[in-house]
Amino acid sequence: MLTKDQLKAFDSFYDTARHNEILDPKTTLMLQLAAAMAVGCHP
Repeated sequence: MLTKDQLKAFDSFYDTARHNEILDPKTTLMLQLAAAMAVGCHP
C-alpha cells in the first residue's frame, strides 16, 4: 500500500500523464498501464 505522500505524488504524475496535449493517445495509454503496474495494480 502507498503512503499518503506517495499516493499524492502518484496521483499528480498520473493526472499529468493522462491529461496532456503533447503525447499521442497510444503513448498516453502505455504510460497509464506502466504507472498502474508500477504500484502493483495489474490489468
